[in-house]
Amino acid sequence: MTWLQPWSAWFLAGVPVIVLLYFLRLKRRPLTVSTLMFWQRAMQESGHRAFFQKFRHLFSLLLHLLIFLLLLGALARPVFDRGILEGSATVLILDTRARMQAVEPGGHTRFETALQLAQDYARQAGGAREFALLTLAAAPTVAVPFTGDEKLLRSALTHVSPTDATGGIASAITLADALLAARKGSHRIVLITASAPDAPPKTASELITHAVGTSLDNVAITRFATRPLPANPETSEVLLETQNFGRTPVHTDVELAFDGRPLEVKPLTLAPGERRLDVFTSVPRPALSARVWLTAKLTATDALPLDNIAYATLPPARLNRVLLVSKGNTFLEKLLGVDAAVKFQFVTPDAYQPVMNEKFGAVIFDGFVPAGFDLEKSAGNFLFLNAMPFGSKGTPIDQPVVTDVDAAHPATRLVSLHNVTILHAKPIELPAAHDGWTFTAPLRSAEHPLLITGERGRQRIAALAFDVLESDLPLRVAFPLLIHSTVQWLAGERADSSPVFAAGDVVQIPPGKSVAPTPLTSSLVRTAEGQTSVTGFFQPLRNGFYQVTGDGPVGWIAVNTFSAAESDLRVAGGSNAPAASLPFSAGAFHRWPPWQWLALAALVLIVAEWWLFHRRKTE
Repeated sequence: MTWLQPWSAWFLAGVPVIVLLYFLRLKRRPLTVSTLMFWQRAMQESGHRAFFQKFRHLFSLLLHLLIFLLLLGALARPVFDRGILEGSATVLILDTRARMQAVEPGGHTRFETALQLAQDYARQAGGAREFALLTLAAAPTVAVPFTGDEKLLRSALTHVSPTDATGGIASAITLADALLAARKGSHRIVLITASAPDAPPKTASELITHAVGTSLDNVAITRFATRPLPANPETSEVLLETQNFGRTPVHTDVELAFDGRPLEVKPLTLAPGERRLDVFTSVPRPALSARVWLTAKLTATDALPLDNIAYATLPPARLNRVLLVSKGNTFLEKLLGVDAAVKFQFVTPDAYQPVMNEKFGAVIFDGFVPAGFDLEKSAGNFLFLNAMPFGSKGTPIDQPVVTDVDAAHPATRLVSLHNVTILHAKPIELPAAHDGWTFTAPLRSAEHPLLITGERGRQRIAALAFDVLESDLPLRVAFPLLIHSTVQWLAGERADSSPVFAAGDVVQIPPGKSVAPTPLTSSLVRTAEGQTSVTGFFQPLRNGFYQVTGDGPVGWIAVNTFSAAESDLRVAGGSNAPAASLPFSAGAFHRWPPWQWLALAALVLIVAEWWLFHRRKTE
């Protein structure tokens, strides 16, 4: 045993004072009474108890001395760590990853158990025994630097909460070992986690692992993403992946909701260890003013409710400004007029000016090529119909047959052009790459290109080698799809899935934008009191929807855990800490350090002495 405050031994000088007080004789004052009859009887009984009277005084003296020594021992702060005289440094690593939110059979979470154990260690802090606190989420964070202040450590622990992030233990152990390298005395790393690492990194410090929790069954959503359908941009499809991390089959329902309104309910049955993919293709693509929230929820009750709900954002339809330069084309005008994603303006070739290109995402030239048009010098995105900016050689091709369609190209994806009748096509060749331009022919008739597309950075161009009015294409369903897809591709929109961020990822916020630091997942979007905005880089640690404000329309970021390592609760490693390595307060003494027990014993004896005194058992 080691005494943290040995200077308290000076108070032993008070022992003789206590003993001296018991040797003092009481000075009795004379009192005249009317008779001695009763006093003689009292003196006779007192004589018979003379021996016991002496023991009564001795017991009272020993009781007071014991109370004094217990209080003195509590003041001296004893500990059962012999190495404390040399000084010691301990780094507490508290796991706050998503798996710590799992609920154990007793009703408490793994994090609550881990937090109680960390509080037990914090009680051992003292002048020569310093502790530092690391929290492990997506990355280790120093919550409290080395200190011997017990109150500071315990106060910091009350403000620590579990996150929805995932991360690795190795980085936290490496950081803890680096922090201990500059400390004197003995070094120790205490890792409090849900499962012990299989192969922890080598450290120069003693590593003690406390693995809290038991093996639990769980079912989770491991992927949730959306994208607009290329065949119907007004509709989105949703990909949902679920997995059963348990030893028994699970029967549950998945509830799909759009902006808080129920959209679809589908029953699911997952065998033990089964992973399932489901695709929903009837989700309407939101308008520009919609909040674009899409949520999926499993109705099953399991150990980790966190991964039973997933969040995604539906990319809203972007309004593209299109300039149509034509002498008059009823098909094109009607088509662009009914396209909800396009706002077009019509001008004749005589009224066209090149400076107009800057105001539009795409420019359609119908039977017209501007005078002096130079692809290398022109700015903008262009679609040429029945007019070719590329040179053509030879005689026109009569009744060309569509033989090749590039289904992977955004302009021709899911466009069926088989059996289309074309009267004539210009004999053009695919231009070679030059000045940063690259060209492809997603539509061909044997070796003759019928559609040429080119890209240079963000600038794009497309040209049809035939006049659509000299074909039956305008009478087919493929015509509006071809024009719409080509315009969307020229304007820069791709049919990609919405961005998915994991809790703990670092998200770059565009310039002029800011994001809410906490998720806004209620049906009524309200900014929390005292909430501030984050700019530049943002690291969300909670799942949900985050509002992005600033220049332009309001946007949303969806954050999920999506980690099999966090959702799989079947593996729960044991503690590698021997009994001697556990803190004194975590043993059989109800988690109290020795000095508190000494103070409690002194309090109990004081109460007992008070009761004996009033019962006239002590002096």
